Amino acid sequence: ERSETVRIMFTGFVATRQHMQMIETIGAEIVESIEEAHTATHIIVTDGATKFRRTPKLMVCICKSPNIIKLEWLEQSAKEQRGLDTA
Repeated sequence: ERSETVRIMFTGFVATRQHMQMIETIGAEIVESIEEAHTATHIIVTDGATKFRRTPKLMVCICKSPNIIKLEWLEQSAKEQRGLDTA
């Protein structure tokens, strides 16, 4: 079991209400501001339709977290009702 709280930040696209519900389903927290970007454990950088971009939020997060992931991870985690491994 994972002991740390999963803290998710979206960058490069806008999260929807459905994405926020998925975060709640897996018991994670949302990180929204660039000032808090360094606290994110998982960074979702594309929704599949949006091109991967190097945003300021991503530049902060990339130094702090190895979990640079796609929206698909959140969708699969929500189906399982827990944060899945990213490896």
